[in-house]
This record gives sequence, C-alpha cells and structure tokens, in this order.
Amino acid sequence: TAGTGGGGGSGGGNSRSGDGSPENMSTEMRWTFVLLVVTACCLHLDQNCAAPNLSAIASDFQMTPMQKDTRLGGMVQFGFFLIGGAVSLLVGPATDQVDRVTLLSAVVLSGAVPSLLMSLWVPSSKAGFFYFFLARVCTGVAIGGSFPVLFSLAADIFPASKRTLVSTAISAAVNVGAAVGGLMAGIIGPRFGWRMPFRIVAIPALVCALLVRLFLVDPRTVKLKKKAQEEASSNQAASAWLGGQDMNPSGYVRMEELDFLKFRRILDVRTNMLIFAQALPGCIPLSCITTFLSDYLSVEQGMDVQASTAVTAVFGVSCLCFAVSGGYFGSKLYDKRKEHLPLLIGATSCLASLPFIVLVNSPKSAVTSPSGRPTVFALFLALCAGCAGTAGPNIRAILMNVNDSEVRGTVFSAFTLFDDLGKGIGPSIIVAMTAVFGRRMAYTLAFTMWWLSGAVLFQLRSALPLDVSRSGNSLLPTKRK
Repeated sequence: TAGTGGGGGSGGGNSRSGDGSPENMSTEMRWTFVLLVVTACCLHLDQNCAAPNLSAIASDFQMTPMQKDTRLGGMVQFGFFLIGGAVSLLVGPATDQVDRVTLLSAVVLSGAVPSLLMSLWVPSSKAGFFYFFLARVCTGVAIGGSFPVLFSLAADIFPASKRTLVSTAISAAVNVGAAVGGLMAGIIGPRFGWRMPFRIVAIPALVCALLVRLFLVDPRTVKLKKKAQEEASSNQAASAWLGGQDMNPSGYVRMEELDFLKFRRILDVRTNMLIFAQALPGCIPLSCITTFLSDYLSVEQGMDVQASTAVTAVFGVSCLCFAVSGGYFGSKLYDKRKEHLPLLIGATSCLASLPFIVLVNSPKSAVTSPSGRPTVFALFLALCAGCAGTAGPNIRAILMNVNDSEVRGTVFSAFTLFDDLGKGIGPSIIVAMTAVFGRRMAYTLAFTMWWLSGAVLFQLRSALPLDVSRSGNSLLPTKRK
C-alpha cells in the first residue's frame, strides 16, 4: 500500500484509491494543496538571499575576509539553523496539540516580519551585524518551525494515496524557493544593494501567512470541536456537577500537556533513527552550496556575481526535476518493493557528490568563460548534481507513512532538528577545514559527506519493511527475535 502510517486523521488508512495525481483531488483539496506548496516556497525565498552578496554584506559591516567566512558563513548559519532546530522541539509537540493552521501562520510571520524590518533599518556599521544576525535567526526559527506543521497538517488533510505527491511538491517548493531567492538576490543585490532582496521576499511571505489563516482549516480541530459539542450537549450538566473535564479542548495548551517523552519513543523506530542519523552528514554539502559556493565561484574561479548564482540556480532547478520524478518513481517502488526504495535514495545521494567535487577542483578555464560566465561544462555538472533532490521527498514520505497522526508533528520536529544541526554546524566545520586545508580541499571533503549519508540510507533496506509491518504504530517498535 501507499501509506501504512495513517493511524489517525483524515489521511488515515491504506487506501489505494486514486493514483495520487492532483486531477483526482476535489476542488477544495486542490486549493489547499496549492496554498501549502506556495507557502513553503515563499517561506524559503529568504534562505539563500545572503549567499550571493556575502562580500557586499561584509563590506557594509566593515569585516575582514576571515570575518566574512567566520561570521557571515559560520556564525549566522549556526544561529539560523541551530536555533531554528531548537525551536522545532517546541513546535513539534505543540503541533500534536494545537490548531496547526494558526501555528503555521504564526511561524511564517515570525520569519517575514524581522527580515523586512532588518532590510529597512539595519545600520551600515559594525553594530549592524548584530541586528542582521537576529533577523536571520528569526528566519531560521520560521523555517525550522514550519516543517513539523506543514507535513503533519498535509498528512491529515490528504489521503495516503496522495501523501508522496504532497511530500514531493512541498520538498520541491522548498528547493524552488531557495533557488529563486538566491538567483534573485544575485541579480538584484549588485544593482540595488544587498538589502533589497530581503524586502522583496518578505512581501509574498506576509501574504501567504494571511491566506493560510483565512482559508485553511485544521481537520483535527474540526473533529475535536465536533466531539466537544456532542459531549457538552449530551451531558454538560452532569460533567460540571461531577467535576468532569473541561469541554473546550481546543482553547489553549499548557506546557505540561506537551508530551516531550515522544522524542525518546520515536527513536525506538529504527527507520526514524536511521533517517535522523543521515541528516547531519547529508546537510553539510548543502550548507557548502548555499553558503559558500557562489562566493567561491566569484572570488576563486573569476565568475561574475550574477553568473555564479546561475550555477546554484541550475542546481536548484535540477533538484526540483529530480524531486518530482524521484518522488513519482519512489512511490511506485514503495508500492511494489519497499526494500528497494532505500537503494534509490542512497545511490542518488552518493552520486550527487561527484559533479560538485569535479566543479570545485576544475581549472578556472574549464568552468568560467572569458566573459565571466559559467561554461556549459559547469552548468552540466550542476545539472547532474541535482540528483541529490531525489532523497528529500521520499524520506519525508517514509516518515509520513511509518508514523501515526498523533506523533507526526513530533517526528518532523525531530527530523528538522537533525536536519538543521547539519546545516548549522556544517558551515562552521567547513570554515575550520578551510583554515587547515584551504578552500578547495575543504569543499571537496564537505561534498564527500553525501557518501556517508547514502551509506546510512542503504541501511533502511532492512528496517523499512519491518516498521511498515507495524501498521504505523510508531510508539510500539518491532521487537527482533
């Protein structure tokens, strides 16, 4: 079946009805699908806005070249992802308790508003870096907090037969948002200043936060309200007289109601544990691409700033294509032979490192034309490296199918934490390796981390069928004899 993890919510069950295409959705479900995908895209427009203009930002904040790498490359990324990942530890259990539509709208606002204010009023001095750092941390909080809400909400809104499609679309939207934001920043930043891209991307994010709050409905909240009304109308007086429970469970949530012990229990599922383990090494190459690659191609390989962002944009578009096609083939593979899906995502992760290793170690004449633009060879390498996008939607679909509705928010908050840990520590690790080995060798070593991630994903071949056989009861792991 396409989804054995639907133990709760409207997306439960092992239904094989439909082929998971948007044409088989109702009109309301299609609009919900579009709004979730667009929101994920707009939220991530901000993620790579700084990378193409690192040198301009460093000059504005009066930094030395070493401070550019350690502060903008290391410290900001550390705060962006690590604090965002830590916040997801609160958002995850809250996602399993509160209205997810309100929560999603709040996390989008928490990233868009500080980014807009930072672009308008941060001073051009050494003190300005502090405010820039705080704004980037807030954006990290928004991105880190959005994943548990997005995937938990999507898993309950859409049936099991469509979860791979939805996971693929959201993952692709994340890649598109990051790529488009970085490309736009590389084009607009040198002409109008590095602050302008942050102003531009904040506007669609604010609109999405408003649309989510106005038009989306959390099916769990509707179910709880209906249940509370039925119980209140049938025995409200008796419940009050006997000291019964409060009949308004959809109000607020106390901290003691958040079950943080779920984090320990979800690690008992071997599939969850392996997916969390591969996230750290798997994100180090991505942090190298999003943080350092554009500046490396511009400074070391002689490309124009706008031209260097074209390489990362091609990689982003390629990731999108591989995510969509990989999600489709992954879904078919999951239906027929679940143990073969880890071979697909593990192999593509390992292969993705090779084009980038060749790119950073190629001579300048091979990747940069005399006019300062990337050569066809450089763009071809970025295109091939997009096979890394195959893993993301399939990994998230596995988590959606293996875990029940009652723990999906917690599962995705833990996944986001491990994911952000790699993205946050990754730049600092790369900066440390750069100080020892130089930029070229440090980046080469960073891309080899995809080999370690792929090796861990291969281990899912034995774990995935076992955990699927539990019919999604993620709190009761299979005991091996």
